[in-house]
Amino acid sequence: MKSNHKGGTAFMKEKNKRCVLRCVKEKGPISRSEVADQLQLSKPTVSALVEELLQENWLKEVGPGSAGLAGGRKPIQLLFNSRAAHVIGIDMGGTKVRAGICDLDGQLLAVDEFPTQTQKKSLLKALKQNVENLLNQASLKPDDILGMGIGAPGMTDTEKGVVIDAPSLSWTQYPLKKEAEALFPWPVMVDNDVNVAVLGEQWLGAAKAMDHVVLISIGTGVGCGMLINGQLYRGATWAAGEIGYMVTDMTKARSKDLPPPHEGYGYLEQYVGGAGIVQSMKQELKDQPDSLFPNHFSAKDVFQKAKDGDRAAGKVIDEVIDHIGFAVANMISIINPEVVLLGGGISRSADWFLPRIQKTIQDFASVSAPVLPTALGENLGVVGAVSLVLRETESVLKEL
Repeated sequence: MKSNHKGGTAFMKEKNKRCVLRCVKEKGPISRSEVADQLQLSKPTVSALVEELLQENWLKEVGPGSAGLAGGRKPIQLLFNSRAAHVIGIDMGGTKVRAGICDLDGQLLAVDEFPTQTQKKSLLKALKQNVENLLNQASLKPDDILGMGIGAPGMTDTEKGVVIDAPSLSWTQYPLKKEAEALFPWPVMVDNDVNVAVLGEQWLGAAKAMDHVVLISIGTGVGCGMLINGQLYRGATWAAGEIGYMVTDMTKARSKDLPPPHEGYGYLEQYVGGAGIVQSMKQELKDQPDSLFPNHFSAKDVFQKAKDGDRAAGKVIDEVIDHIGFAVANMISIINPEVVLLGGGISRSADWFLPRIQKTIQDFASVSAPVLPTALGENLGVVGAVSLVLRETESVLKEL
């Protein structure tokens, strides 16, 4: 369905075909006549395009609709066939890999995960076995799969399908797309995991149908995905969104007394990433030998202790929230988004600290914007990877 000449007949037919499919998807059940009226196309043109879409299985017909006021034959209704094809989404993290199969409406038919580190040396082979199990669970064959999207935890060249740097997987210049397509019989598309996440939230989540979106993910590390005019902004060298390097306190940034475990991190990540929170808490506890903190704890534990009123944990988390607030305010002033989404492990505590973030925005940002937690939960990366495939696939589905 491609045409080299944008003004040609083939191009116009492709455009109209996509418009018909979009119309049915958004407004179905709907008759051929109603589609023609909605799109201001001739009824013969719409009928011909609908027949093609029916033959290709993108549409399906359902029993007659309601008769008009004047009576007469009830028109056949059209519906988008969300099971015309299926897409596999992979959320590939440093701790676990989560995989799922979705239909074209983003409904999960099967989902599973496995730990990353135990399979690190043969990650793609473990993924292949996992995907085969998912296909069996969903009663699907390889021919039913339109493509696979993978969100990788690092800087990614989407054109070459190369993960430039993913420390949690020990990958440098890793040809993920090439390696994956050698194992799977369908096209594979790869991108940074936070870019993938913001696509998922725009498709089915808290930023549905929005064109200007910032998603900040804070967990083990810190990342940011940005949609500008509805399109991902990846940067000149695929490094856009490295918000972990943002400086949110110049005085501290200039100091030389940061503890050794912070070396190798960006400034913001030193304070708000999981490892940074744990290290800051350990520093705070040095002066409190009788603290009730366990010997081993996570950033999640520090947040919970702060919520429970622990003064030392509260001091650490207060600083974390200040840094996040300034980072969000800076991004709002730069991007002027419709919404800022907070994802990653920190989003689970968002309701507790969002009022403070909004106050910082009010005090320091050029304009305001709502700040919300991501809506798609643990399947965000999977749904986002599916969305990546649907946006990039050269078919009648593209740009739906």
